[in-house]
Amino acid sequence: MTKGKYIDCGKDIDYNADMDVKGDQAQLIDEVETEQGLKIQIWDVDFQHALDGHPEVTIERIRKSLISPVKVVQSKKSNRACLFYNLEIENDPEFGEIYFCVVVGVLGDGIGKMETAYETTYTKSGKVLYERSK
Repeated sequence: MTKGKYIDCGKDIDYNADMDVKGDQAQLIDEVETEQGLKIQIWDVDFQHALDGHPEVTIERIRKSLISPVKVVQSKKSNRACLFYNLEIENDPEFGEIYFCVVVGVLGDGIGKMETAYETTYTKSGKVLYERSK
C-alpha cells in the first residue's frame, strides 16, 4: 500500500490531516485501469465504508466490475459519478438477476475513485456510457 493524498469530491484534499490522533493515514489499496483508460483509485477508507454497509464487498469483486463491466451508467444524482455493473447471477430463483455495482467518482484527467460498492437486483436508469455487446 502507498500513502498519499486522499481525493474527494473532485478536490485534492489532504485527508491525512483530518484523520484521528492515532496517526492513521489513508492508504491507497489499488488502482485499476478500465478498458476505456480511466484509472480508478481504491482507498482503504472508501473500501471500509462500503464494507461497513455491505459485507459482501471484496476487492476482487470491485476489480472485476471495474475491469469487465456489463454496463456503465452515469448517475442521475451527480454527473461526475458512474455506476459500473457486473452481472454475477443471471437467474437466481429468489431474486432473478444479481449485479455487483461499484460507484465511481470521476475526478477528471482520466482519474476516478471508488466511492462505494454493493449488490443489487437491478441497474439504475440514466445515460448508458458503456454496454457490453451480447
